[in-house]
Amino acid sequence: MPFSGSTYAFNEASIATVYEVGAVYGLFKPSAIQGWFDCLYVGRTENLRKCLSQHLKDPPVAGATHFFAEVHTSKKQRSDREAALIAEFRQWDNKTARQ
Repeated sequence: MPFSGSTYAFNEASIATVYEVGAVYGLFKPSAIQGWFDCLYVGRTENLRKCLSQHLKDPPVAGATHFFAEVHTSKKQRSDREAALIAEFRQWDNKTARQ
């Protein structure tokens, strides 16, 4: 199941409104199909605001303009959800995303 909820602009103003919570997130760019987005990167973190701020300064991938995020309280929930999303979006291994 893809991310639920709204999409947010991947910029300082939007990130400043994000809570410091454990979450799974995805970085996206607009698709060729109007109103759709292409997934570029999926990750998990214990502090969503800090992580997105770091990605904005040093992106793991080029071209991200938007993000989605889901709050998950436990490390296991975040790990399981991240794995499911990577499989769904057919993401590369996030460990090699910077290569």
